[in-house]
Amino acid sequence: MLVVEQTFKYRLYPIEDVASEARRHINICREVYNHALGLYDSAPDGDKPTYTQLQNKLPAWKRQWPKWTTINSKCLQMAVRRIYSSLSVLKSLKSKGYKVGKLKWKPPREYRSIVFNQSGFDVDSNTGRTEHATLELSKLGTMNVDYHRPLPEDGTIKEVRLKEKNPESGMHRLSLTTTQNTPRNQPSKTSNSKIL
Repeated sequence: MLVVEQTFKYRLYPIEDVASEARRHINICREVYNHALGLYDSAPDGDKPTYTQLQNKLPAWKRQWPKWTTINSKCLQMAVRRIYSSLSVLKSLKSKGYKVGKLKWKPPREYRSIVFNQSGFDVDSNTGRTEHATLELSKLGTMNVDYHRPLPEDGTIKEVRLKEKNPESGMHRLSLTTTQNTPRNQPSKTSNSKIL
């Protein structure tokens, strides 16, 4: 059996209160990212902190900035992880001969998504309405989903990414990443699939 990872994208319709709360969550995750990046950048080249070292600082940061406690812990961890994912991409590009710079502080217009990894979310497609589902995000609220295509029946959602596509219109997008077991002789043929 192969494990196949697929990403499905949907449009969200949050009410104004939830959309405003989503903006606040995204902004706090941006603050966490910028703070962690500042600590990473200020460390000497031979002594850069690892992802785990910075992640372990989150409880102390939450005591220092209490508003950070209002955000799901997984989102804060994924904000820190984003630094190391980006560093990995830069390293890969550099090894291929590309000229790369360094990571920079993110203003609000450049940081518009949050990730719930493994927990903190619930997708319910049994709403009794055609092409409709609801998404409940921990500490954020519930949103209506334009559920235009179902997830694989045997798939497991491993990650939810909420992105504010257009701050002016309040348009939001949802990306669900699923994993499923597929027989070795029948790999998935969809363009959004990746064999793990």
